Amino acid sequence: MTPRRPVITKFGFAGLFPVFITFLMAALMLLPIGTGAANIAMPHLVLISVFYWLSSRPLLMPYGACAILGFFLDLWLDVPLGLNMVLLLLARLFVLNQLKHFKGRSRVVHWAIFTVLTFGLYALSWIIVSVVYGGFWPVKPVVLQWGVTAFSYAPVAFLLGRMRRMVL
Repeated sequence: MTPRRPVITKFGFAGLFPVFITFLMAALMLLPIGTGAANIAMPHLVLISVFYWLSSRPLLMPYGACAILGFFLDLWLDVPLGLNMVLLLLARLFVLNQLKHFKGRSRVVHWAIFTVLTFGLYALSWIIVSVVYGGFWPVKPVVLQWGVTAFSYAPVAFLLGRMRRMVL
């Protein structure tokens, strides 16, 4: 009887590609863009990447990678510790539980599901931040961030799909 190897080692270096790309997305998300005067909202590229990889190759984005990515995002973004970790783990849990219902459907369905999921996750993050800081935080920046993230899903997923076809 041969010993069981972890799933990530069965795919070799290509199995680390989704995690590597998601870490690059995190670095890209944290780059200072513009002068700050424009107050540009950056889409949550890590959430987009995690959702995309979980929808297409769920075994290549494990719980540990989501937790580590979320923890580092919490440190870098100066939000309550554990917030992005919880959001990414909830996104993973949701996608894995509901994947059987939307696997193989059109990308428009994936986009709609991502939009609804991110709305719920941003509402949860607003509640958590309001509770942690002891007062209601403004809703407008959260809604703007959600809108930018939701509308950015299609082009980012298109690019991730092209990279997936080249590597995996």
